[in-house]
Amino acid sequence: MTNQNRNDDAEIIDVAYQTATEHELFSQVQTKSQSQPPIQDENEEALVELALEVMRDPERCFCRNCGQAIYKNASVCVHCHYVVNPLALQQGQQLVRARREQYESSKLTKFQRYVHNLTGIDLEPQAQKDRWAVRRQEYHYHTSGQVYCSNCGCIVDPEAAVCVNCNYVLNPLAIRKAEMAINDKKAKVTRKELIMSALIPGQGFKLNKQYKARRPQVAKPCLIAGIANTALLIAAGIILGFL
Repeated sequence: MTNQNRNDDAEIIDVAYQTATEHELFSQVQTKSQSQPPIQDENEEALVELALEVMRDPERCFCRNCGQAIYKNASVCVHCHYVVNPLALQQGQQLVRARREQYESSKLTKFQRYVHNLTGIDLEPQAQKDRWAVRRQEYHYHTSGQVYCSNCGCIVDPEAAVCVNCNYVLNPLAIRKAEMAINDKKAKVTRKELIMSALIPGQGFKLNKQYKARRPQVAKPCLIAGIANTALLIAAGIILGFL
């Protein structure tokens, strides 16, 4: 994703804010924890209780950049605007863009704006305007320094593949590469590979090329068997030539 595309996407409604309720719940919890004056709202207690229930939800995870609680399906952290899932953000923005274009091109919207331009009477609901208004978000794709485990929220090494606190896999690709390296180191040449290298012309050289970088302990016997096979073929050809 280029910087230009990122700047363009930043003008699209942030799909991490799926509903105002979710953001409000987190705000309510933070407000209560900081012992600030309560918000005058007849449903305040119900909102706070619901917020606490949401915070205990097993679907909760933590932002890698700020360590605050977020939802596992969030594409952007609602606290620091760190892009948790760039692919999901891009897909969500494309969907939002398509829906906005559909709204802008609808006959009802065009009629309401025509009447507004003609008479000055605004028939378009303010809620619709606010919903589809372009809100610029300052996204960032790199952590600010400290990195937090997305499973338990503890500080971890930026290069760590596994959290030392909860054993959560932070980098599956690194784990997979490590497992492959261990398997390559322990690998031994099989009887089948030796027989094929000794009997099939060129098979030993092919296996040597395949395993030379990752499994030299397997590549070398295959190469020797391939050289032996080639030598036998040359010797047989010479003998047949004299006959």
